[in-house]
Amino acid sequence: LDDKKQDEDDENKKGSKRDNLIKHLFKIQTNISLYKNGKYNEFLRVTDYRSRILTIADKRALKENIEELIFVGDKTIEEVINDANDKGICLIDDKLIAFKKNKEYLYNRVKDVKFSEFQKLYKYLEGQTPFSTQHKIKGAEFDNVLVILDNGNWNDYNFNYLFDKENIYRQLVDGKSKTKSKLESFPRVLARTQKIFYVCCTRAKENLAVFFHNPDAQIITKAKEWFGDANVKN
Repeated sequence: LDDKKQDEDDENKKGSKRDNLIKHLFKIQTNISLYKNGKYNEFLRVTDYRSRILTIADKRALKENIEELIFVGDKTIEEVINDANDKGICLIDDKLIAFKKNKEYLYNRVKDVKFSEFQKLYKYLEGQTPFSTQHKIKGAEFDNVLVILDNGNWNDYNFNYLFDKENIYRQLVDGKSKTKSKLESFPRVLARTQKIFYVCCTRAKENLAVFFHNPDAQIITKAKEWFGDANVKN
């Protein structure tokens, strides 16, 4: 998720960590996007069908094939991969074959996901949405920023620590025998969380909104202390 463009005009990152399945799906969607956006010359340069174009009839066949591929509907990732291969738009290569063999468990988990879900990921990574990870926006500035604080399953950050560090630390000390690992990691996690929260909040030039799901009374109290009573909304 962090391997994304800041916007559509940003250049692709070098040294991408994308695996060969993601790269193949990107190639399929790039074909679709270029054609849908009327960038036909660029489309002809990237499609695997280009080697087959010898006559006007070949061009008509390519037009039919890509237009059929565009309407993915509820097709799965595997169905679209096979469809793009059969139509000559994006051929299954040795890299994808090796991925399916070497990462069989992962491929089997992904292949039945709807391709339309991957298309949403594609738009995000290509900088076509207003969303970003908290790490990715370091150094950037925006007029309006919405920060979503969600602990998820992270071990390195905890936004509850940020707003209620005294009470949480006291609870960890009181239950030291049961929470030894959390107590030992508390200073590190708190410091990391403070830094990333600072980065997020200082990206806003005009308006900043911070969303915290289902906060308790102490979190509300701290938020009012930091941002002012009038700026804390239910």
